[in-house]
Amino acid sequence: MFRRERNLLLAVDDEADFLELIEQIGKGVGCTVITADSAASFREQLSQRQPALILLDLQMPGMDGIEALRYLARQNVTSGILLASGMDQRVLASARQLGESLGLKMLGTLQKPAMLEDIETLLAKHLEPSSRISVEELRTAIDEHELIVHYQPKVVRSANDWHVRSAEALVRWRHPRLGLLYPGEFLPLAEQSGLIVDLTDFVLTDAIRQIGHWGTRGLDLGAAVNLSPRLVQDLEFPERLSRVLREFEVRPEQLTLEVTEAASVDDPELVMDIFTRLRVKGVGLSLDDFGIGTSSLTLLYKMPFSEVKIDGLLISEIAQSKAAATVVRAIVELAHNLSLTACAEGIENSPSFEFLEQCGCDALQGDFIAPSMPASEIESFIDVWNGADHTLVPVVRK
Repeated sequence: MFRRERNLLLAVDDEADFLELIEQIGKGVGCTVITADSAASFREQLSQRQPALILLDLQMPGMDGIEALRYLARQNVTSGILLASGMDQRVLASARQLGESLGLKMLGTLQKPAMLEDIETLLAKHLEPSSRISVEELRTAIDEHELIVHYQPKVVRSANDWHVRSAEALVRWRHPRLGLLYPGEFLPLAEQSGLIVDLTDFVLTDAIRQIGHWGTRGLDLGAAVNLSPRLVQDLEFPERLSRVLREFEVRPEQLTLEVTEAASVDDPELVMDIFTRLRVKGVGLSLDDFGIGTSSLTLLYKMPFSEVKIDGLLISEIAQSKAAATVVRAIVELAHNLSLTACAEGIENSPSFEFLEQCGCDALQGDFIAPSMPASEIESFIDVWNGADHTLVPVVRK
């Protein structure tokens, strides 16, 4: 058996366009990509090299994904495996469980079609940090303000229409040598080096400062910021955040912190302490990426969340999957029954937008509404969006 090669990705798919996209994204996150578009080329690649990561399409001609998993198990392959498919999430979950039962290192799933940033983030999460950048460069970027924050508008239901009321803060790095870098390129390095705390503090401060600036322009806008799991373990964080809010004269309810389930399970008592203090102070808490993986319903009533944010991968399926649409509708209803706001991200087209407004979703976000943009462009976007007609059919809640 060959030695596993660092940051070597084997992409197995019979769609040439998808393989080309993976090659481009892989290069961007600093890995080497080899491809296979048939069962024969899949076996041939594995006979010559052992990748660190395998992205495997379940619907390959000549050898479906389940057969491929059995083949990998027989070959004692130790690569991390990501499953990709246009089939519904239940099939992906079942295939992943089968791989785990065979002793394979199953890392996750990718629902097709997938957004570029989702693929980039998934690959970057499971590969070693890119050798294109170093910890020293990232530390300098934070200290020298090379990081910038873009904002993606979020529209909320208001009477029978949608209005921009907040925006999600998304960090970018204007690298002096490599140009504009997206989070998938440097967040894994920030996590592993411990710089994620400083990076999150930077984004939080920028977002709070920006809320204050919008206020001076007559815009009553809020912002959402992704919270590092490490800050969820810091008892001093709520007080530090309160000081920053006071410094820029921002009301706590104008800020929402988005946290994933993973940030909530390591030390539940500590997390409950911090979350509760944040909510007592008036800061919003959103359970991010809900509806995929092993999302726990228990967290929704045990932790003091104010919002459920439905994951974009699930949203991308509602147009072609009755099961996905049913799950999304159920999440919205569950959120309302628990007196929580339901927000959907990853809105990419009109059918998704229309479905979500009909099932009573409270807030929407995605490129169909607007991509992320510099803060300076938000005001002009609001003028255009709020000046247009987005009339809805009124939703009657039970």
